Amino acid sequence: MNKLLTYTIGVSLMITTITGCKKSSDRLATSDSIEGTWELRKTSAAMMPGAVMHEPGNGNKLKFTGNKFEMYINGVLTESGTYQVVADATVEESVCLVFADGQFENRIVYDVINNDSKIFFQVENNKLTFQSGCYAYDAGHSEVYERIELGAKRN
Repeated sequence: MNKLLTYTIGVSLMITTITGCKKSSDRLATSDSIEGTWELRKTSAAMMPGAVMHEPGNGNKLKFTGNKFEMYINGVLTESGTYQVVADATVEESVCLVFADGQFENRIVYDVINNDSKIFFQVENNKLTFQSGCYAYDAGHSEVYERIELGAKRN
């Protein structure tokens, strides 16, 4: 159980990166792409009731550029490597929760992180939400990130 919690926290914080300049999220154009820089805003887990809120500037960021990622915890780079997005319609069986049709239909696979459980994600309104683990077995985990920088535009 501790390994899963450590993994979940690590994944949350992996999605953080340090950027040279900060932009207000209300000035960012909305994009459904995972590319860009995201900062952790909220975590929750089945074994810990209630959500933990994270203030802006907390240093827990994820940065996705092309097929590369960087994860920062408290402003320190802790993981980097490549990732891929995989279409997967098994979120309900994997996390033991029911979602509306069309939600969490993709998951992320990191090359340097042992993915014991599938990590599903959803991008909506400049929020990146991850779901992993099975809530029925007290191992479910959710993280919400806010986009703080858009990714590079591609032609």
